[in-house]
Amino acid sequence: MKKIHFIFAALLACFVLLSGCKKEEYVVTFNPNGGKGAIVTQTFTVKVSQPLMANSFTHNGFTFTGWSSRPDGTGISYKDQEVVKISENLVLYAQWASATGNFTVTFNANGGEGNMKPQTFTAGEPQTLSANRFIYEGYSFSGWCTSPNGMGEKFDNQQTVSITSNTTLYAQWKRNLQTFFVIFNANGGEGTMEPQAFVGDIVQELDTNKFEREGYIFKHWNTDSLGKGKDYSENEAIRLFSNMKLYAQWKEK
Repeated sequence: MKKIHFIFAALLACFVLLSGCKKEEYVVTFNPNGGKGAIVTQTFTVKVSQPLMANSFTHNGFTFTGWSSRPDGTGISYKDQEVVKISENLVLYAQWASATGNFTVTFNANGGEGNMKPQTFTAGEPQTLSANRFIYEGYSFSGWCTSPNGMGEKFDNQQTVSITSNTTLYAQWKRNLQTFFVIFNANGGEGTMEPQAFVGDIVQELDTNKFEREGYIFKHWNTDSLGKGKDYSENEAIRLFSNMKLYAQWKEK
């Protein structure tokens, strides 16, 4: 009987220990409070400090001033990205003030390349966004968003908008699924090889050489018949963003 009591006590002690080690978590939900956009809920571990998610809500004619635990602003106030500890589930409501003055829109390539100058807006005056000038190899531009992951407010290219706070717009990209082909040229050799299809930016290996040339050994491929272009080894794994012709390169035996 003593042995049974001992085992029970040991199991109870393990349960208490594991329960004590379990981390309590709480969720902060962000409410636009008249604005537009979306911000994902944020998880906090009790007693652990971390910054609040950056605001990406917008409200035409208004400037974001911070967060409050009540819609009318009479609750506990928080600054944008303030470092806090959360000990209960919480809803934070965006707080807004009427906008005046000039504001700047900054354009972010969000993985793409290129440069775009910031654009100045006067509060309450509609204006067309600058045309996108960024590029992203293998992708097509699909618009702008106030958050990099596309969860904020979205804008079309050259959309007419009213800006009421300094704003960063992130380029949004859609992967191209266009099909391109590699054309293989025997370049003095003999035989046939079918064109090889590549879809979008998916990596795949080049087909094995099937050409032959009497008295020569196949070395590799090149984008130039004289070997002055870019070399590709046999079965090299590549991405293709346009049609390409590859010429067999030969070495005398």
